[in-house]
Amino acid sequence: MKEPMNSYEQIVLDVSDEGERLLEDRLIQRGDVQRVIHHAEATGKKLVHRGTGRALAFYRPKSVTYWVEYSQNGEVFRVFTAYSHRMVLKSSGSTKEWVKSGAGSDWHCDQCRTPLEVQTVRLQYMQSIFPINLPACSGCGFILIDEELAIGKVAEAEQALEDK
Repeated sequence: MKEPMNSYEQIVLDVSDEGERLLEDRLIQRGDVQRVIHHAEATGKKLVHRGTGRALAFYRPKSVTYWVEYSQNGEVFRVFTAYSHRMVLKSSGSTKEWVKSGAGSDWHCDQCRTPLEVQTVRLQYMQSIFPINLPACSGCGFILIDEELAIGKVAEAEQALEDK
């Protein structure tokens, strides 16, 4: 007897060959991508890019945060990129305490319909906490860690802390 599918498994993905290689290189499974998209579409917690209309969302089921940039065409979700990190995004609980730089972003919060602003937030990994300026939603506190940061400086910081 076949097990019933989880609701996220019903998400139909369109991933290019290059995208499949990227997922493989970054050790991200298709199920992880489906979970991110399912979570974003079910909760509305996603960003939308002003220029492309693409969505960007994250989901943290355990100790890894997965990010997926995608678009939807009918029942099919085209995946453009996916990445992950292990940092935990921290805020004081009140976005009013964030220090805003005034700089904007091409992304806006789909839930709040608010453009992201660069703000001082905190990242935590293991016992270390880092203040950093990142685009975030002043309404709900959605913090964006973009792909370049996640696979670059965040990955380096995670490795350095693990090597201590």
